[in-house]
Amino acid sequence: MTVFHRITEGKLGAGDGCVIEDEVSQEFLDRIPGGLFRYRAEGDGLIDYVSRDVLDMFGCATYEQFRIATGNTFIGMVYPDDRDRVAKEITEQISHGDTDVVDYRLNRPDGQELWVRDKGRYVVDDAGAAWFYVALTDITELLLYAQKLQRANQRVELLSVLSRDVVFDIQCQEQTGELFGDFAARFGREPKSADLIVKKRCDKECNVDLDIHDYGAYREVAERGDFIDDEIALAGGNGEPVWCRYQSFVIFNEDGCPVRHVGRLLDTHETMMREVMLRRQAELDGLTGLFNRNAAMVRIDAALSAGDVDSPCTLFLIDVDDFKQVNDNFGHPEGDRVLQEIGKFLKGAVRRDDLVARLGGDEFAIFANGLGPGPALQNVLERLSGGIYAKGGRPEDMPEELQPSISVGAVACTRAPVTFDGLYQVADEALYVAKRAGKGRHALRTLE
Repeated sequence: MTVFHRITEGKLGAGDGCVIEDEVSQEFLDRIPGGLFRYRAEGDGLIDYVSRDVLDMFGCATYEQFRIATGNTFIGMVYPDDRDRVAKEITEQISHGDTDVVDYRLNRPDGQELWVRDKGRYVVDDAGAAWFYVALTDITELLLYAQKLQRANQRVELLSVLSRDVVFDIQCQEQTGELFGDFAARFGREPKSADLIVKKRCDKECNVDLDIHDYGAYREVAERGDFIDDEIALAGGNGEPVWCRYQSFVIFNEDGCPVRHVGRLLDTHETMMREVMLRRQAELDGLTGLFNRNAAMVRIDAALSAGDVDSPCTLFLIDVDDFKQVNDNFGHPEGDRVLQEIGKFLKGAVRRDDLVARLGGDEFAIFANGLGPGPALQNVLERLSGGIYAKGGRPEDMPEELQPSISVGAVACTRAPVTFDGLYQVADEALYVAKRAGKGRHALRTLE
């Protein structure tokens, strides 16, 4: 039974010299969506059967128009720039079986671009003649969508690389996801699930026809409270924190089950580091690099408020002996150097976690949380008042007659609550006692 229009020397159609061996089958065939045709597998690929939809795809009303456009051969159907590729792909696929699938543009007489998917089967008939039976499907719209999707993905990738941001889209139930942006370059390591699930660019005038999407539904998701926006720090490859802004929202189905989790990690590391640096600069003394008075008071009060009732602490007040004479006899630059040297000495004389500050002028303070009365405290007092160059390190260009020393007053507290002002008052009294005793002395008071 013949199920194609048989092509003769006439036009295509029942009254134009086309032989239809079975009109019922022909009518049935023409109602099937898509183009159907048959051509010789050897030689020029001469076409002998073609369906109405093939002509429609070519924009031809008659077979004669189709024949002129294609030469009545398969290769004539294919857009010239695609022919070599198509022939190569078909040959390669048929060498491994009897079917092939190729995509190409049709050689339409009007020049309109129309892409088709060609699904062919290689058949040898009883007479030994080889044929290709082919079904064509118009995939132009499908390719346009695919191109839009590819452009969208490229856009996200390019913007992610330019901004050093990372965008993710997680399918919750399938436990799969897509990640856009170079996470490894950003954080120095490969991503982990926990990184993403933190909380369960002519001179022409521009007149762009924008395809504007409706984001109303997504805006509603964010407004319902499913949106998370927070500054977080993820561990970098070297263990150091890498700051980013974590933004995400979760989409739920009708049953309230999360089905999609979409978000991004915005690169805010340099901004955060600048803020930290500026904050630190505002808290530090410009001459010595130690904490200034305000920063010290805030930190000490915070430590006292959070401390255990039974946890001891000690506040040391340090004063430079005869500092006015240093400035008067050696000049203010030398006096500034003395203050810097004392700042270095104090930092090196106590524990790493102890707070060292310059309260103003030649007055310094040390707050040692957890240090109470006992041998350890006595050792610190003796080390502080024993001379800032007792263990070497004196600058070679410092005048020999300049021998800076410090006096220390301390208060050790073994009870809570207590405030910075309260400790300061007692430590200041102890410092007065130490200075009355001479240079390089220390005195201790205890609050129990």
